[in-house]
Amino acid sequence: MKTIIFNVSIIMLLSACTSADRPVTKARMDYSLPEESYKTRLTASDPVTWKPVTCPVIVPESDIELDNNSLFKLAMEQNIRYLLNSFSVDHMLYHFRIRSGISNPPDDSPQVHIWDTHLRGANAGRFMMGAGNTLRWMENIELRGRLDELIDGIEACREMDGYILAFPHTIDSLRYEEPNYARTNFTHGLIEVGIAGNPKAYSLLRGHADWFNQWHELHPKLIYWPNNSHQGHIASTRTYLSPVGKPEDIQIAEKYYVCDWWLDELAACRDAAIWQYPLQNPHCYLITSFEAYLDHYLITGDKTFLDAMLGAWDLIHNNWEHVGGSIAICETLWKVENGKRVLKNCVPTSGNLYLPRSYSLGSDGHTGETCGNVFWLKFNQRLHRLFPNEEKYTAEIEKSIYNVILAAQTEEGWIRYHANMEGQKESFGAAFNTCCEGQGTRLLGSLPEYIYSIASDGLYVNLYEPSTIRWNINGQTVALEQKTGFPFDNEVNLTVSMPSSVKMKVHIRVPSWVADKMYITVNGKKAATGKPGTYIELVRKWNDGDLISFTLPMVLKTTKYTGFDTIQGLDRYAVEYGPILLAAITDNQDTNKIIDVQRLIPDHTRPLHFYNEENPSVYFMPYWLISDESYSVFTPSTGR
Repeated sequence: MKTIIFNVSIIMLLSACTSADRPVTKARMDYSLPEESYKTRLTASDPVTWKPVTCPVIVPESDIELDNNSLFKLAMEQNIRYLLNSFSVDHMLYHFRIRSGISNPPDDSPQVHIWDTHLRGANAGRFMMGAGNTLRWMENIELRGRLDELIDGIEACREMDGYILAFPHTIDSLRYEEPNYARTNFTHGLIEVGIAGNPKAYSLLRGHADWFNQWHELHPKLIYWPNNSHQGHIASTRTYLSPVGKPEDIQIAEKYYVCDWWLDELAACRDAAIWQYPLQNPHCYLITSFEAYLDHYLITGDKTFLDAMLGAWDLIHNNWEHVGGSIAICETLWKVENGKRVLKNCVPTSGNLYLPRSYSLGSDGHTGETCGNVFWLKFNQRLHRLFPNEEKYTAEIEKSIYNVILAAQTEEGWIRYHANMEGQKESFGAAFNTCCEGQGTRLLGSLPEYIYSIASDGLYVNLYEPSTIRWNINGQTVALEQKTGFPFDNEVNLTVSMPSSVKMKVHIRVPSWVADKMYITVNGKKAATGKPGTYIELVRKWNDGDLISFTLPMVLKTTKYTGFDTIQGLDRYAVEYGPILLAAITDNQDTNKIIDVQRLIPDHTRPLHFYNEENPSVYFMPYWLISDESYSVFTPSTGR
């Protein structure tokens, strides 16, 4: 297959963008310039000028209990098995001990090439992210014991000046993506462990951040470091937003990660800012920067950050999101030829160019990384906190969970790398400490926090999952219990419990995918009618035992395929049922039969399965439930 090299100074495609009406005040960037042409801010704002933004809702960090029949609970229990059956504490401490001169016991498994050897400390971050998040919601004695043992081991390797990273603190000792990727996973992990109740984690985090903020030799190199250098940005903003944050955390990030030229490009909704990103690699990891830039807005109130991130959301949503929600961009590499930077390894038929709306389907395209959807979900969660009545952000969270995160997990708990759109899912039978395992276990451990959001005057019900949340309002503890079999069943019942009556607002999400208006009753009487893509606000004085009931009108929806893998003369359609992406399965492995997807019939013996009477050997099932079957998301069809 021929490799095609594109000179990015020639190719300048501009896609449609809902933010196109934002004023364009800067000239279009030339992405063929040498790397050093793309400057960071190099100055920091005065904290005295910051005007922190108050979000209308907060994310619950505890006090949500999942029912035993909850899909989320099953996924979390499988995630616990993954964490306990993967790497030992001694294995994760290996490089910390080498750096500090402490003898290592014999390693019970070889250090994984690249993921352990060149991203030292990221494995500890992986475990802390997964275990720390999980232990906020469900207790597991063995998991907590290992987590505490890991934290104690990291503390034992801490240097007198507070340095705790797994690699030596000299520039020439750093490997691969360590100062950004490994530091970020490690930082996320310490924060999650602190939230889970181990105070040592916050002490370690603060000492680590103080050292990092003084590592002046490294700072100017961070954004230019080989491979996905931008991914270190989120470590600094999350540290500031933790209970031990300091203004210096944000000031260092402003100086050495914030790029005003990129903010201009994103605010103008120019797609080249994504697929031609000039510092290291265009990649789904760019979304981690979007998270960080939104943090800057929350911290400083500077609307420049918000405008750019609204443009960034439009760009990803409109150009690099597969049907079902997986992210359709990964890594494209740069090289220098005749003094100009060009994209290399770009093979349109495999999708490695990642042009807007290229949408490669198979494993060759290297799209649909699990970690990309963790970042996308977290980005949308921030936007939901800012704009809780904008249903589209919750819709993205929902798609990411059902069609990517749950789909990535095997029955044994292992975590796949990609969400391929056709062929077969990846076969995983072990842990490798990949980026997608790290972010996947982090997300699986945090699943309860996306079901509800807490407002000062009530609650938002975002996802439909059998669970109970408890929170405080007007000085008393209120509980809301959600009973549902969603997505296998579309009935939802919400019961409120409280010691005495309280006036509050309960916001019920009416998903954009519902067929028609959604009718809500309270205690059997009609209370409200909601339109698709909105939230219904129920305002009343609530009494103990009040019951909210509604039915989610789920329907089939088809989407025609367009992209690099278009087959001339053949239309192919994807099918979704509500938010659930379906895939076509055939007993004889022939997925090229023409199916009229408009005439699918529910299989009442298997919930969420559908078939067409004219082709009974082909059936459709939820993509997330596929194990080792051959499948195709986009099916040859006569449907429109």
